[in-house]
Amino acid sequence: MANDDEDRRSTTDNVLFTVLGLADLALSQVKHALRPVNDVIQRSDLHELTRDGHDELKARGALAIKRYASAPEPHLDSLAKAAARRSASGDA
Repeated sequence: MANDDEDRRSTTDNVLFTVLGLADLALSQVKHALRPVNDVIQRSDLHELTRDGHDELKARGALAIKRYASAPEPHLDSLAKAAARRSASGDA
């Protein structure tokens, strides 16, 4: 009976140590992955850095709106403008 208790304790210890080892490994990897983030957070110019990032995102958004949301010039309008340019230059 004492041998069964020791086997259970040994199995429990084995599982416990394995789980704790995995948790320690995961924590170590998270710390390693967050090290660059910590370096950024500790910068003295963090406020300026975030403001610059925000300004860049706004400019990028404005460019995206111009690129995707604006409708192309109607085809007949572009033909009329081209004809007006030709007649103004005397090539008609």
